[in-house]
Amino acid sequence: MRSSALICLALFNVIEYSNTIDGPYEYHGFCINVHINNKMNLLRKLQNCTVILGDVKLLMDRAKPGDFKDISFPHLREITGYMALYRVFGLDSVGDLFPNLMRIRGNTLLWDYALIISDMPKLREIGLSNLLKIDRGGVIVWTGPLTCYVESVNWKAIAPNTRHVLSVFDSFNRCKNIHCTCSTNSSVNYCWNNRKCQRFLEGPEAEKCSSECIGCRKTNSRDCSLCRNFRYGDKCVPVCPEGTIPLTEGNYCVTIDECTHLDRWLWNNTCVPDCPANFIKHRSAEGTTCEPCDNCHLTCYNLSIHHIESIQAAANCTYIKGHLSIHVRAPPEAMTELRYYLKNIREVTDYVEIHGSLVITSLDFLEGLQLIGGENLYNGKYSLIVHDMHNLQRLFPENVTHNLRVNRGSMSFYRNQMLCVREIDKLLPLFPVRPSDLDIPQGLNGYSGSCDEVILNLTVSVKNESSVTVTFYPESNMNVQYTILYVKISRGVENIIVPEACNETDWHAISVIQSKKARVMKVELSSLHPATNYAMCVEKYNPDYNHLSRSSVKKFSTSVGKPEPPFIVELTASASDVVVIRWVDHLDYLPHIVRYELDVILVEILSSDILARDHCLNYLYEWQEDYSVHAKVMKPPNNYDRSCESMCGVLSTVTVGAMVEEYFDICQTIHGCDSTNERPENKTIGSYVTKLALGINGTRKDYQVGGLAPYRDYRFKLRSCTKEVCSISARSVVKTLRAIEADTSILTFLSANEQGHVSVKWDPPETINGAVLSYTVEVSPVIKFDDYSRILPQTFCVAGNVSSLLVKVQGANKYIVRVCTTTLASSYACSEWKKVVVSTFLDSYWWMSGIFFGIIICTISCVIGWKFKEKEIHMDNIPLVDATAMYRSLSEPPATMSDFAPIYNIQLGESYL
Repeated sequence: MRSSALICLALFNVIEYSNTIDGPYEYHGFCINVHINNKMNLLRKLQNCTVILGDVKLLMDRAKPGDFKDISFPHLREITGYMALYRVFGLDSVGDLFPNLMRIRGNTLLWDYALIISDMPKLREIGLSNLLKIDRGGVIVWTGPLTCYVESVNWKAIAPNTRHVLSVFDSFNRCKNIHCTCSTNSSVNYCWNNRKCQRFLEGPEAEKCSSECIGCRKTNSRDCSLCRNFRYGDKCVPVCPEGTIPLTEGNYCVTIDECTHLDRWLWNNTCVPDCPANFIKHRSAEGTTCEPCDNCHLTCYNLSIHHIESIQAAANCTYIKGHLSIHVRAPPEAMTELRYYLKNIREVTDYVEIHGSLVITSLDFLEGLQLIGGENLYNGKYSLIVHDMHNLQRLFPENVTHNLRVNRGSMSFYRNQMLCVREIDKLLPLFPVRPSDLDIPQGLNGYSGSCDEVILNLTVSVKNESSVTVTFYPESNMNVQYTILYVKISRGVENIIVPEACNETDWHAISVIQSKKARVMKVELSSLHPATNYAMCVEKYNPDYNHLSRSSVKKFSTSVGKPEPPFIVELTASASDVVVIRWVDHLDYLPHIVRYELDVILVEILSSDILARDHCLNYLYEWQEDYSVHAKVMKPPNNYDRSCESMCGVLSTVTVGAMVEEYFDICQTIHGCDSTNERPENKTIGSYVTKLALGINGTRKDYQVGGLAPYRDYRFKLRSCTKEVCSISARSVVKTLRAIEADTSILTFLSANEQGHVSVKWDPPETINGAVLSYTVEVSPVIKFDDYSRILPQTFCVAGNVSSLLVKVQGANKYIVRVCTTTLASSYACSEWKKVVVSTFLDSYWWMSGIFFGIIICTISCVIGWKFKEKEIHMDNIPLVDATAMYRSLSEPPATMSDFAPIYNIQLGESYL
């Protein structure tokens, strides 16, 4: 979310204040740099544009839906720069505006992106159904609650090997039932809407075109959408025909007249908007051209370098009219930026000042410096001043030291504790005025001891992952004091932050007590970090002469031991049955990790917990999605490897609402660490995973786990392993997304009688989001079967472990019945209405029938008894007669609860987090 805010801010700054006074300039279908800010009349001037040379930036936050009615630019096929649409209110579809846009070249980018669509609250779809190719740069789609068909586009096919940021705020579930029906092959089943399928340039659905085409119409292989070589008019050609020249911004053939009208010029048989390096634009009566030059590079004025942005802004500076001031407080990579962007500086007319820059260890980034003019001097005296550079050890490279000219002034160096005086002395012959003792004060340069080295034969023996033994040979003078200094070296940046000699401010110090008889000093260092690089030196101080010196720096690494746990940077549910996990390793252990162990365990939902609450009383319950439970996205600590913070697009796009948060302790808050590494046995119930133990190759940093139950919490435990041992488990819990087609119960039996008794039986849903909380039976008497909408049903709520119900309702001849289910992710999922007709047996007169049959039986018995009074009849078996058998339906199930369908339940292996 924070990243999106920065992107939106950049878009606002770029578009808000950019506008074209007279509208886009157009000549023969070519338009130049379309920047429109709430000017609908300017937007209409795109009508004849076929190719836009430059960028398209639209900000229309005052527009209304009706403003875009009947506005479309079907001629536009290509944009050579980037396209940014920001707050274009009222626009339903970008495709309606640019229906035939086929290519965005990305010659210029905004934040490394070529297509940016952001903050469009009324946008229904992107809809660029003819977009085939983005040559350079990624895609940002950060839309509003109405936008669909964002994830149904294969953006990787359009803009491969780039970064895509896709966020869809579908708060109304408008897009939940959207499915492309373009192909039975899922790998190419992509669409822009329910009418337009995605076009492909590669793969099984690639358009079969002639050799001159990249894309074409399916009905005509020679009708090219994009040309492989050059386009001249409406035709694709291998070379530009006579009388035309290639336009360098795109593969278009233009005439000299067209090139001139587009504010470009002929050079080297091409139409160019700028001259290349070592050439300068030259205008004359004959026209404009590029001429070679030796001193025609960019001139900058009073250049001040303070941070990365200002370093990059100086990329083209060759001549500095004024002074050059460098005061960089930035991360270590600033040295790399300095070397890349300041290497072309050749001349400074006034003076050079470098101060207070902790990251600078050398002035080798000024490798092209040839002249310091000294026209205006610092404090009226100095043309070079260097001070308070705590890590500076070397000055200019050798070629600069030998060839640099200084026309005027002197130099000053002070409080540069790592800079030896011998390095400063190399520059003395260059300056016309020799510096005084006040200009280079004695003892204020190189005073850290780095310039006076002592030989102690220092060795380091590694004992285990947390301790080493340091050995050195002291002098016989017992007054001499020794101190061991050591510091941890971060992996990958040791050449930048580790000085050539020790700096007591940053290093750990251990004083050594010298024994009279000891010729060899052995000191054990404990409490070190495993698998860590260290630098060490020994400091020698002689109080008799007040002299400080140090040994050379020695580097060593501790043993690996048990690795630190990995850091789970993203745990995201990408579907109802799929979760994506990404992680990074501790920097110290990164080279030693060979495999990972991943355990996935379903968190149990106990029936007793569900039944402990009467969910029928919560009749106002409405389910709302809480995306925070479906995605955990965290920033790793500084001592862990970097991650792309969920925007890599490797396996998933982060669920809407996922927050990127700071993380401070690897075994606190969300992730936690599990000290037991007992692995579960693989187990499933039905088609759903309940326990899963996976082994993952050490080269992977992401994994996709499928076959999970919908809307259920899963605990993920991840361990990093060396060849010998595994770390403790980093763990986190995430909930899968809810299944759309789920939670619908199945009616299995219905019956009703004339007294209004309705018997209902049902089976639980085949797919359940989480767990069933309750069932609601709805019964309505029916007068007109074709008008259910006017019926107000009677409702009866039962607990989630009940699957049958006998209810008393108003008497009628016919009823309609349905069962509605409330689950953890569905407030009211109902089955289809089913009708039941009342049975017509005379059960209301059963007692009269009983009396009548009783009298008859009694009379017959008396007669038989009178006639056979002497005779006794003995019966061994007396058959029982079911008086209701004649009325029972053959399909009615036995009236015992044990014969009903069981409750859908997932047996789980663990009950608590």
